[in-house]
Amino acid sequence: MDNSASSTDKETASPGDPPDWVGYWRVRRWEGTTPSVPTYYVATTESWDVVKREANHNPDVAAHPILEINGQTIVLKDEGEADENAERWRIEVDEETLHVTALTGPHEGTTGRAERIATDPRKAVSDETDEEVR
Repeated sequence: MDNSASSTDKETASPGDPPDWVGYWRVRRWEGTTPSVPTYYVATTESWDVVKREANHNPDVAAHPILEINGQTIVLKDEGEADENAERWRIEVDEETLHVTALTGPHEGTTGRAERIATDPRKAVSDETDEEVR
């Protein structure tokens, strides 16, 4: 199993390096299905934003402030919610694939999978993979 190598890599990472899950991600599976609307994560060490982007519409951004980071586990909440309503998520990155599992809260047991992307999904960009071929 490659988990020991991953753990070693994380332990030897420089303290100033961001976690490997920081970045832009295209959600491919959530709760066992493909999202009906193109969905993305914008992950920073301060916030885990969920971006839904329907064609010809401005993106819908749901901010989730991160309250705690403990290795590959984060504690986050819906923006405006009380801290006691926070959820704990386990986050794993395998090359360019992100796996999330909600460990507590209303999404407890839910899993998701996303692929790393290069561009910020909150910005208007032309992405042929998301548009219908005319």
